Amino acid sequence: MRTDYLENRIDLLAPGLIRYEIGNALRFHPGSSPKELTDAVKTIADMQIDRAELAPETVTVASEIAFQEGITFYDAVYIALAERNTAVMITDDLALFRKASKKRNLLQLLKDYKSPRRDSALEPVAGVDRGRRAFRREKLDRY
Repeated sequence: MRTDYLENRIDLLAPGLIRYEIGNALRFHPGSSPKELTDAVKTIADMQIDRAELAPETVTVASEIAFQEGITFYDAVYIALAERNTAVMITDDLALFRKASKKRNLLQLLKDYKSPRRDSALEPVAGVDRGRRAFRREKLDRY
């Protein structure tokens, strides 16, 4: 996925708090250091990931998803962003993937990620939550 992003075959989209999330995840990751945390947060800032602020429409969709799927509002925001942006959320969170059964069409496990063909049109991928979630999408027209 990283190569696809660097070669402009995909785009990235994440909630506006992505740098805080990554910093916090690394803070509590065994073996990480202050330098690794600092470098990772700076790198994310430099990557020009499209950051979506929490629009009222996204709040509505995320609230509905959270109650329908029995998941946290926090996790539901990622699914709502995928839904509202004609995207697929790519995740390494197997528990979330299993629990979000009604929105399964919007989720893909990271282990199942396949690179778009080199000659295909841009297929954006967005957002990373604690280094685990991203979105493949056709367009980013609304957050």
